[in-house]
Amino acid sequence: MARPLAMASSAALAAAALTIRAAGRLSPGLGAAAALPLFMNTRPRMRMRPSDAPTMLTAQRGTVPVPGLHGRGGEAVAYAWGPADSPVLLVHGWGGRAAQYAPLVRAFLDAGIGAVAFDAPAHGESPGRGTYIVDFHAAIAELARRHGPFRAAVGHSFGAFATLIAVADGLETSRVAAISSTTDTDFMISSFARGVGLGPAGAEALRDRFVRRILPHEQRVFERYNAVDRAFPEDVPCLFVHDTADPIVPLAEAERIVEARKPNARLVTTTGLGHYRTVSAPAVVEAVTAFIADGTRGPSARP
Repeated sequence: MARPLAMASSAALAAAALTIRAAGRLSPGLGAAAALPLFMNTRPRMRMRPSDAPTMLTAQRGTVPVPGLHGRGGEAVAYAWGPADSPVLLVHGWGGRAAQYAPLVRAFLDAGIGAVAFDAPAHGESPGRGTYIVDFHAAIAELARRHGPFRAAVGHSFGAFATLIAVADGLETSRVAAISSTTDTDFMISSFARGVGLGPAGAEALRDRFVRRILPHEQRVFERYNAVDRAFPEDVPCLFVHDTADPIVPLAEAERIVEARKPNARLVTTTGLGHYRTVSAPAVVEAVTAFIADGTRGPSARP
């Protein structure tokens, strides 16, 4: 759905925000029309860290189909490591890539746990110029068909959100670890609108345009894509990991989800990791691995 504003260069974002605000002053609809392309933008592609390359080279690579909104999609690159029985599903965030999980994959392999992941269209090694949550869910569904049910599912940011919605929709997994998770579509649109200077009327117009252009066949979009209010399997424990000073998704958003998931959810907080480093920080890797390997909710994480 939306790329985090922090992914854009400051110069590009400033220029785009000026255009959006100027259009918004003419009318909320014009502001929303100018804002939607940036809201859906996945560029620039995240580069893989050199330290993660060896782990990615050991993966069994393949592809999964992603039909897209109108059946004109393509394929996403998929990865598998280790034991094939009940692997862990890994879902990267908007603007991310599967390689971010390399430290976690190594920890899983050391614990005798397999993992599967994918690069969403227009991310990582996958082709494409754009993507949607339906692409994430198509890739997740195909990996579930091939490898599921999963021992656990781990997501970061938008990928955590997509994972939580997939589980609410019926994805079979024994537990979920959600790192730096967003909460719902409304939060993403509202925070983006504030970031580019759209007022309340412009934000509402962006909501309407998003639904009409991106999910025209979905019913009750804001009710379905809501990780706080959706019913969730009571037998699936959740570990939420969030930094206290996350500049992209405030800690309060994770607290909202955890409150809704009690007593089957626990929040572990970190300090000083921000939004992106939570994926690979050693303390988070340890906490998530313990949660999955030992059937516990993991120790308190410290950066």
